[in-house]
Amino acid sequence: MSSETQRQIPPRIPVDFNSLMRYDNQRIELGQEGTWQGDELPPLCPGERIITYDEEMEVTATVEYDADHHVWLAIPDWATRQFFAPTA
Repeated sequence: MSSETQRQIPPRIPVDFNSLMRYDNQRIELGQEGTWQGDELPPLCPGERIITYDEEMEVTATVEYDADHHVWLAIPDWATRQFFAPTA
C-alpha cells in the first residue's frame, strides 16, 4: 500500500472527550508539543480530518493547531458520532 493510499484513511487518535471543557466545549485537546501526548501523535496538518475515539464512541473531527499554546486540537463533527456496542 502506498503512502498516498495510507494517508487517505483518516488516522484514529484516542482522546479524552472531557477535554472539551477546557476549550469552549467545541474543541478536543489531542496533545501539546513537547509532552508525551503530543509526541505520540501522528504527523498532523491543520484542516486534516481524523477519527477521535474513546472506549464508548468515535467521532470524525478536523485538526486545528493553537500556536499560542503549542497544542493540537480537534473540532468534532457530532453528526458522525458512532457509539460502540457495550461489551460484557
